[in-house]
Amino acid sequence: MITRHTPLLLLSLSLTAACAGKASDDSPLEDTAADAPVVTTEIVGDQDLSDAWIFSDETIHRIELTLSAAEVSALQAEPREDVEAEMTFNGEALDPVGLRLAGKIGSFRDLSGKPKLRIDLNRFSEGQRFYGLEAPGSRTGWAQVTINGSDYGLYLIVESPDDRYLKQNFAEPDGNLYDGKYLYDWSTGNYTLLDLYDELVGYYELEEGQDVGNADLQAIADALDAHTGQPTFYESLGEVVDWPSVHRHLALEQLVGHNDGYAMNQNNYRIYFDPGADGRFTLITWDLDYSYLRAPEWGMSWNRPRGRLAAACWADSTCLEAQRAVGLEVLAAHDLEALLSWFDSTFEVIRESIVDDPRKEFGSGDLDGCYSDVRFRVERMGQFMENTWEVE
Repeated sequence: MITRHTPLLLLSLSLTAACAGKASDDSPLEDTAADAPVVTTEIVGDQDLSDAWIFSDETIHRIELTLSAAEVSALQAEPREDVEAEMTFNGEALDPVGLRLAGKIGSFRDLSGKPKLRIDLNRFSEGQRFYGLEAPGSRTGWAQVTINGSDYGLYLIVESPDDRYLKQNFAEPDGNLYDGKYLYDWSTGNYTLLDLYDELVGYYELEEGQDVGNADLQAIADALDAHTGQPTFYESLGEVVDWPSVHRHLALEQLVGHNDGYAMNQNNYRIYFDPGADGRFTLITWDLDYSYLRAPEWGMSWNRPRGRLAAACWADSTCLEAQRAVGLEVLAAHDLEALLSWFDSTFEVIRESIVDDPRKEFGSGDLDGCYSDVRFRVERMGQFMENTWEVE
């Protein structure tokens, strides 16, 4: 079994998609008092502990990070390597945590700006648990962050997927989980998008599960090699691909305008081989940057997806019809009124903090325009999806 020091929190900039052009960032838009957290350093087994209060739309937590001068220098020299930091959460001190800077093309900032931050509770304090959390799920919350006393403004808290995420979302959480993010060469600026091709499957990083030398991924690539364009494509791929879950994943990418996801850009996804689905392949969404964008804004089309599995599905009439049927089911279940109500109420929670953020990368006068633009996109995305599938 792979054991990893997985970061509990990704702290991301809080910006709207409409502000992304002004901010040169790839993140979407993302005060009541919170109960004090419970922090312990003993090993905690599986328990039904509620951690929902951390990931609340109605609360802005307070995170204070303190670095020594040596750690600041180390982080400046190697921003993607963990340094030791002191951390308090709503005034409660934790044991030392690991801290590094996150982000790649378009989203990387150093400490002089407003960087994305990854916090690893176990990097320097083995066995530390935060209110029973060992492995995170991809829920979100808000935090006001300071580093060495300097105000870094409002951040979005994002849990990183790992074994606890699998336990929360899958009946059988012991399958292999892979990271599908692109490879980036910091020395040259070149990048490689990962997808299910023979020459690329070896580069996927195993996040959780048993190391099988990526043989499970190779089996998917082999199946695509053998059956793409054949009359038996859908049935044959169904032996290794959990089509119902993949169809739902692709439909939801389309509904939320995830231009930088698997279907459109072969990016920002995880792969899970689900024992509960006979070990078959499924996709998990990650890093919904550039959400609520129309595909043509990036020169793309939902009639021509780029992800290899999606493109092969679209080229097969049986698979394409199944995708259309699931897409219509997702549209029928989409509660736009409830989504807009949540969007409006969440914006009111964070609005003042955005305005007061000393490191925001757009003017406060642009905020209402950003809000209106994103809200308009949320309202219209279902219609855009209907147009793709020619719904009357």
